[in-house]
Amino acid sequence: MTGKRKINKPGKKNKTVNINFICSGNTCRSYIAEAIASHLLKTIYNKRKPDLKDRVNIGSAGTDISITAIPVNTFRALDIFEIPNIKFKPTPIDELIVEKSDLLITMATSHKLNVISKFKRIDRRKILNLLELSNIILYIETEDIYKRVITSKLSSSSNDFIQKIQIIKEIGSESIIKPEIIDIEDPFGSSIDKYVEVSKLLKENIIIIFDYLFR
Repeated sequence: MTGKRKINKPGKKNKTVNINFICSGNTCRSYIAEAIASHLLKTIYNKRKPDLKDRVNIGSAGTDISITAIPVNTFRALDIFEIPNIKFKPTPIDELIVEKSDLLITMATSHKLNVISKFKRIDRRKILNLLELSNIILYIETEDIYKRVITSKLSSSSNDFIQKIQIIKEIGSESIIKPEIIDIEDPFGSSIDKYVEVSKLLKENIIIIFDYLFR
Protein backbone atom coordinates (compact mmCIF):
# COMPACT_ATOMS: atom_id res chain seq x y z
CA MET A 1 0.00 0.00 0.00
CA THR A 2 1.38 3.37 -0.96
CA GLY A 3 0.85 6.22 1.45
CA LYS A 4 3.24 8.00 3.68
CA ARG A 5 3.74 6.97 7.27
CA LYS A 6 0.64 4.83 7.64
CA ILE A 7 1.63 2.32 10.29
CA ASN A 8 -1.24 0.19 11.48
CA LYS A 9 -1.56 -1.66 14.73
CA PRO A 10 -1.83 -5.42 14.24
CA GLY A 11 -5.15 -7.17 14.51
CA LYS A 12 -5.74 -10.63 15.88
CA LYS A 13 -6.59 -12.39 12.62
CA ASN A 14 -5.44 -10.28 9.73
CA LYS A 15 -2.25 -8.69 10.92
CA THR A 16 -0.95 -5.74 8.98
CA VAL A 17 2.74 -5.93 8.13
CA ASN A 18 4.90 -2.81 8.03
CA ILE A 19 8.04 -2.83 5.90
CA ASN A 20 10.27 0.26 5.94
CA PHE A 21 13.33 1.02 3.84
CA ILE A 22 16.03 3.11 5.53
CA CYS A 23 18.91 5.17 4.11
CA SER A 24 20.58 8.45 5.08
CA GLY A 25 18.48 11.26 3.66
CA ASN A 26 15.37 9.41 2.42
CA THR A 27 15.78 11.13 -0.96
CA CYS A 28 17.52 8.52 -3.11
CA ARG A 29 17.91 4.84 -2.16
CA SER A 30 15.09 4.40 0.35
CA TYR A 31 12.81 6.72 -1.63
CA ILE A 32 13.37 4.68 -4.79
CA ALA A 33 13.03 1.42 -2.85
CA GLU A 34 9.67 2.47 -1.39
CA ALA A 35 8.40 3.53 -4.82
CA ILE A 36 9.51 0.26 -6.43
CA ALA A 37 8.17 -1.93 -3.61
CA SER A 38 4.82 -0.12 -3.52
CA HIS A 39 4.44 -0.42 -7.28
CA LEU A 40 5.35 -4.12 -7.33
CA LEU A 41 2.97 -4.82 -4.46
CA LYS A 42 0.09 -3.06 -6.21
CA THR A 43 0.64 -4.32 -9.75
CA ILE A 44 1.90 -7.86 -9.15
CA TYR A 45 1.68 -9.29 -5.66
CA ASN A 46 -1.76 -8.00 -4.65
CA LYS A 47 -3.14 -9.49 -7.86
CA ARG A 48 -1.30 -12.74 -7.36
CA LYS A 49 -2.45 -12.96 -3.75
CA PRO A 50 -5.61 -10.84 -3.23
CA ASP A 51 -5.67 -11.32 0.56
CA LEU A 52 -2.55 -9.12 0.74
CA LYS A 53 -4.54 -6.03 -0.16
CA ASP A 54 -4.51 -3.44 2.64
CA ARG A 55 -2.39 -5.74 4.79
CA VAL A 56 1.12 -4.69 3.75
CA ASN A 57 2.31 -1.13 4.34
CA ILE A 58 5.45 0.02 2.57
CA GLY A 59 7.31 3.06 3.88
CA SER A 60 10.75 4.62 4.14
CA ALA A 61 12.74 6.99 6.33
CA GLY A 62 16.19 8.48 6.77
CA THR A 63 18.72 8.37 9.57
CA ASP A 64 20.08 11.85 8.84
CA ILE A 65 17.67 14.19 7.06
CA SER A 66 19.62 17.23 5.87
CA ILE A 67 17.66 18.28 2.77
CA THR A 68 14.01 18.08 1.83
CA ALA A 69 14.26 18.34 -1.95
CA ILE A 70 14.23 15.07 -3.89
CA PRO A 71 17.01 14.98 -6.52
CA VAL A 72 15.81 15.20 -10.11
CA ASN A 73 17.69 12.02 -10.97
CA THR A 74 15.59 10.12 -8.43
CA PHE A 75 12.50 11.01 -10.45
CA ARG A 76 14.26 10.31 -13.74
CA ALA A 77 15.34 6.86 -12.61
CA LEU A 78 11.78 6.02 -11.53
CA ASP A 79 10.51 7.24 -14.91
CA ILE A 80 12.96 4.97 -16.73
CA PHE A 81 11.63 1.98 -14.79
CA GLU A 82 8.04 3.20 -15.29
CA ILE A 83 7.54 3.48 -11.53
CA PRO A 84 5.10 6.17 -10.34
CA ASN A 85 6.54 8.89 -8.15
CA ILE A 86 5.33 8.49 -4.57
CA LYS A 87 5.54 12.24 -3.83
CA PHE A 88 6.50 12.85 -0.22
CA LYS A 89 8.91 14.84 1.88
CA PRO A 90 11.83 12.98 3.49
CA THR A 91 10.95 11.58 6.90
CA PRO A 92 13.38 11.02 9.79
CA ILE A 93 13.24 7.62 11.40
CA ASP A 94 11.66 7.72 14.84
CA GLU A 95 10.66 5.42 17.66
CA LEU A 96 7.17 4.79 16.25
CA ILE A 97 8.52 3.64 12.89
CA VAL A 98 11.06 1.40 14.61
CA GLU A 99 8.52 -0.07 17.02
CA LYS A 100 5.81 -0.79 14.46
CA SER A 101 8.03 -2.10 11.67
CA ASP A 102 8.09 -5.83 11.09
CA LEU A 103 11.12 -5.40 8.82
CA LEU A 104 13.52 -2.48 8.71
CA ILE A 105 15.51 -2.82 5.51
CA THR A 106 18.62 -0.66 5.47
CA MET A 107 20.68 0.29 2.44
CA ALA A 108 24.07 0.15 4.17
CA THR A 109 25.71 -1.13 7.35
CA SER A 110 26.12 2.44 8.60
CA HIS A 111 22.32 2.87 8.59
CA LYS A 112 21.84 -0.38 10.46
CA LEU A 113 24.36 0.59 13.13
CA ASN A 114 22.89 4.09 13.35
CA VAL A 115 19.40 2.76 14.04
CA ILE A 116 20.63 0.22 16.59
CA SER A 117 22.62 2.96 18.35
CA LYS A 118 19.72 5.42 18.49
CA PHE A 119 17.01 2.95 19.46
CA LYS A 120 18.46 0.74 22.17
CA ARG A 121 15.34 -1.38 22.66
CA ILE A 122 14.98 -2.39 19.02
CA ASP A 123 14.58 -6.06 18.18
CA ARG A 124 17.81 -6.37 16.22
CA ARG A 125 16.54 -9.40 14.35
CA LYS A 126 14.16 -7.27 12.30
CA ILE A 127 16.77 -4.88 10.92
CA LEU A 128 18.77 -6.14 7.94
CA ASN A 129 20.59 -4.65 5.00
CA LEU A 130 18.70 -5.21 1.77
CA LEU A 131 21.48 -7.36 0.31
CA GLU A 132 21.77 -9.33 3.57
CA LEU A 133 18.06 -10.04 3.51
CA SER A 134 17.93 -11.20 -0.10
CA ASN A 135 20.99 -13.36 0.58
CA ILE A 136 19.24 -15.01 3.54
CA ILE A 137 16.24 -15.73 1.36
CA LEU A 138 18.34 -17.19 -1.46
CA TYR A 139 20.01 -19.40 1.15
CA ILE A 140 16.66 -20.50 2.55
CA GLU A 141 15.43 -21.30 -0.96
CA THR A 142 18.45 -23.43 -1.86
CA GLU A 143 19.24 -25.26 1.37
CA ASP A 144 17.12 -28.37 1.90
CA ILE A 145 17.42 -28.19 5.68
CA TYR A 146 15.82 -24.74 5.76
CA LYS A 147 13.20 -25.72 3.20
CA ARG A 148 12.12 -28.54 5.49
CA VAL A 149 12.06 -26.25 8.54
CA ILE A 150 9.95 -23.68 6.71
CA THR A 151 7.53 -26.24 5.33
CA SER A 152 6.99 -27.65 8.82
CA LYS A 153 6.35 -24.21 10.32
CA LEU A 154 4.13 -22.64 7.68
CA SER A 155 0.39 -22.97 7.90
CA SER A 156 -2.01 -22.63 5.00
CA SER A 157 -3.51 -19.48 6.49
CA SER A 158 -3.52 -16.04 4.93
CA ASN A 159 -0.84 -15.07 7.45
CA ASP A 160 1.88 -17.29 6.00
CA PHE A 161 3.95 -14.26 4.97
CA ILE A 162 4.02 -13.19 8.61
CA GLN A 163 5.38 -16.60 9.53
CA LYS A 164 8.03 -16.24 6.84
CA ILE A 165 9.19 -12.96 8.36
CA GLN A 166 9.52 -14.72 11.70
CA ILE A 167 11.61 -17.45 10.08
CA ILE A 168 13.93 -14.80 8.60
CA LYS A 169 14.38 -13.34 12.07
CA GLU A 170 15.13 -16.75 13.55
CA ILE A 171 17.76 -17.57 10.93
CA GLY A 172 19.39 -14.13 10.99
CA SER A 173 22.32 -12.81 9.02
CA GLU A 174 24.92 -14.20 11.43
CA SER A 175 24.08 -17.83 10.68
CA ILE A 176 25.01 -17.76 7.00
CA ILE A 177 27.89 -16.59 4.85
CA LYS A 178 27.41 -12.95 3.94
CA PRO A 179 27.93 -11.68 0.41
CA GLU A 180 31.18 -9.82 -0.18
CA ILE A 181 29.30 -6.55 -0.74
CA ILE A 182 26.31 -5.81 1.49
CA ASP A 183 26.02 -2.04 1.04
CA ILE A 184 24.17 -0.30 -1.77
CA GLU A 185 26.11 2.70 -3.01
CA ASP A 186 24.60 6.12 -2.45
CA PRO A 187 23.92 7.71 -5.87
CA PHE A 188 23.38 11.20 -4.43
CA GLY A 189 25.14 13.77 -6.60
CA SER A 190 25.96 11.20 -9.28
CA SER A 191 24.88 10.86 -12.88
CA ILE A 192 21.59 9.36 -14.01
CA ASP A 193 23.51 6.22 -14.98
CA LYS A 194 24.42 5.62 -11.33
CA TYR A 195 20.81 6.19 -10.25
CA VAL A 196 19.63 3.66 -12.84
CA GLU A 197 22.26 1.16 -11.70
CA VAL A 198 21.18 1.53 -8.07
CA SER A 199 17.48 1.35 -8.99
CA LYS A 200 18.07 -1.87 -10.94
CA LEU A 201 19.86 -3.42 -7.96
CA LEU A 202 17.07 -2.33 -5.61
CA LYS A 203 14.38 -3.76 -7.86
CA GLU A 204 16.15 -7.09 -8.33
CA ASN A 205 16.56 -7.61 -4.60
CA ILE A 206 13.08 -6.42 -3.66
CA ILE A 207 11.68 -8.96 -6.13
CA ILE A 208 13.71 -11.72 -4.44
CA ILE A 209 12.27 -10.71 -1.07
CA PHE A 210 8.68 -10.29 -2.24
CA ASP A 211 8.72 -13.52 -4.26
CA TYR A 212 9.59 -15.31 -1.04
CA LEU A 213 7.22 -13.46 1.27
CA PHE A 214 4.20 -13.19 -1.00
CA ARG A 215 4.39 -16.33 -3.13
